Amino acid sequence: MAKALSEKCRKCAMLSAEQAQALHGTEGDRCWNPAVCYSRRSYARNRDRINQTRSRKRKEGELEQIPVEFEPLASLMFAVLVVYRQAGVDTPVHAIAAEIWQGQEKVAIIPTVHCAGMVPSQVHQYVGKVLSVLEERYGIKKFAIQTRLDPELCESRPCPLHG
Repeated sequence: MAKALSEKCRKCAMLSAEQAQALHGTEGDRCWNPAVCYSRRSYARNRDRINQTRSRKRKEGELEQIPVEFEPLASLMFAVLVVYRQAGVDTPVHAIAAEIWQGQEKVAIIPTVHCAGMVPSQVHQYVGKVLSVLEERYGIKKFAIQTRLDPELCESRPCPLHG
């Protein structure tokens, strides 16, 4: 049986690579090893999905596959809320974006908006405004998924974190 991933590695995996190297590299506790850390961090972040896929493939090899055409699935519209914020309970929201999907295809995005200077009620108001626009244009009344990303991964420029 494989050795369980340490809590330290699990927490490190939620940081960006630059943050992890700064914290655990030559100026940190010196546990960063580029030969293993990149793949270990990737596995820690995607472990559930990887194991689920591996298990599904194992089972698929044993079972007959029956394709099902289901038209409503291809026309299903949903939205994903992307929130850039540090891991933790009371961390401030750095930025917010949204993606609109139809079936398995991304059809539109709402660009990233930085939340610096906004109080939590203003962030909630903005999300409400986004939902009202999505309902008006696509009939979407709520977000299907909320994804949290580290603020270091914020691609919007100019960005308070990236000068």
